Amino acid sequence: MHTPHAQAATGDAFRDVFAQLPAGVTVVTTSGPGGIEPSGMTASAVCSLSLDPLLVLLCLNNHSNTLARLKTTGAFAINILRHDQAHCAAQFADRRISQADRFARTPHHHTDGLPVLTEALAWLTCQVAKTHPGGDHTIVTGEVRTLGSGAGDGGQPLVWHSRTFRTLA
Repeated sequence: MHTPHAQAATGDAFRDVFAQLPAGVTVVTTSGPGGIEPSGMTASAVCSLSLDPLLVLLCLNNHSNTLARLKTTGAFAINILRHDQAHCAAQFADRRISQADRFARTPHHHTDGLPVLTEALAWLTCQVAKTHPGGDHTIVTGEVRTLGSGAGDGGQPLVWHSRTFRTLA
């Protein structure tokens, strides 16, 4: 039997604890003025916030190019990935891949002037409601403008757990 133990609250220990909490995988997208120069990143710190009004919450690293563009544009899309889109999640998480290449490799269309991943399980477009500092991240709330499902066959979502992509059983 495993004996529980406490340890110092460090960044590594904190990440280890939260690695045990499964999270849905999304790609957050936005674009520059006039819908050009799309930007996107993989994010798992995303959730519904309110039904009245319809609000979402996401947390993005302060050094993210997508966060900077989102603040300038004032709008973003959340693309919920399907179980078979781990390659897409990895691509949008890889800082070595340019934003232009990420979108060139990924089927997408524009809704409300925002890039939406065509094969996502579901998606929402949002107007930024507020941003709040949250340590090394920024907490973004957004009011939902449009939502829909992707062109794929539906199915199960992609999940992030124990630092790897997984599917539901």
